[in-house]
Amino acid sequence: MSIQAQSPDPFFQHLGVVKSYTRKSEIVRDDDPANYVYEVVNGTVCTCKMLREGRRQIAGFYFAGDIFGLESAEKHSVAVEAITNAQVRIFKKRALTALASSNLEVADQLLALTTRELARKQDHLLLLLSTTAEERIICFLIEMVQRTSPREDDLVDQPMSRRDIADYLGLTLETVSRVLWDLERRGAIEISGRRSIMLRNHSANGRGETPAELFEGVYGHRPKTEKKLQEWLISPEGKAAMLFNLTSLSRWGEMARS
Repeated sequence: MSIQAQSPDPFFQHLGVVKSYTRKSEIVRDDDPANYVYEVVNGTVCTCKMLREGRRQIAGFYFAGDIFGLESAEKHSVAVEAITNAQVRIFKKRALTALASSNLEVADQLLALTTRELARKQDHLLLLLSTTAEERIICFLIEMVQRTSPREDDLVDQPMSRRDIADYLGLTLETVSRVLWDLERRGAIEISGRRSIMLRNHSANGRGETPAELFEGVYGHRPKTEKKLQEWLISPEGKAAMLFNLTSLSRWGEMARS
């Protein structure tokens, strides 16, 4: 779901310049010529678009090491904003193309980045079309854990506001707040301040369940095959179970038993 990567080649860093942006400032305007590629050096930025009804839709979040702007379109289809104070390396797409044509490793890296970006966009679209508000927020927490790595105390820092989360998931601010508080009430997470969430997973709680035991906690029986277990582990439900003991959420477990 993410495209976290370091610069594909040491020469890559010499192609452009690093610019600083303050929180909420615009980095790229919608419909700007797509002549440049961008790498987040530090901080967090987002791609977004204002919809006709005046609502903002966030298309993606990008953290340090992430690259965006690789699309082949002539103009940018979305704007880019700084979620926090950020530094972004900007370099000409033409220079990167020339480097890739003479360096196979760079070409392979760029192909991998583009493929992962397309997959991330597809996952995001499916998330908006086919899941409930609770499932969207659980999948968002999973994505943040995968991309930012929790600290040793299981605390996940979230640089974005709840409004940003709502605009990313196609929800209202009130719905995001309600679901997060409900997850905290049921013991899945602990909200720490305005921008941090602590995972209350099975490891932190000293339970130590195996994946098969977690599967049984949701479905009421052990997986019939190892393949079935592995398929479940890579699903949003399985990932959530491994992160914060999905059995405590009960919703999917009740659906599975009904």
